[in-house]
Amino acid sequence: MRERSRFEILEHTADKGVRAWGATLVELFENASRGMYRLVIDPEGKIADRVFPLRVEVQPPADESDLLVAWLRELIYLTDVQKVVFTEFTVTLVDEKSVEGEARGLYVEDNDVLDGAPVKAVTYHRLRVEKTPEGWEAEFYVDV
Repeated sequence: MRERSRFEILEHTADKGVRAWGATLVELFENASRGMYRLVIDPEGKIADRVFPLRVEVQPPADESDLLVAWLRELIYLTDVQKVVFTEFTVTLVDEKSVEGEARGLYVEDNDVLDGAPVKAVTYHRLRVEKTPEGWEAEFYVDV
């Protein structure tokens, strides 16, 4: 796993991408979440005063890619409904059918405080989650 960063932003013609790493699946999901929201806001100096417990489930047959998409889609849904931009993530469980954890963020009344465009959706385009000798790596693209 790369020590210099937990994620990197990828450029694509119409979308934005994220490549994330983690020693474990739990860490990978946390870093993927950080990477996705870094497209929206720089968390430096922001106070995360809202906490949302999360649990997502997928129906079998499913794999780590399906779990990651479900997790990220739930975060986007909460952002849309609750008007919260997330800056901190704790994943406590990733198993074959579910992901559990919490996301912390701040209420955003208008998009002026954002550093980028809000994420609209996570796509399956070029989606990849795989085990590597260093741990786990994911790559995914989002519509902005």
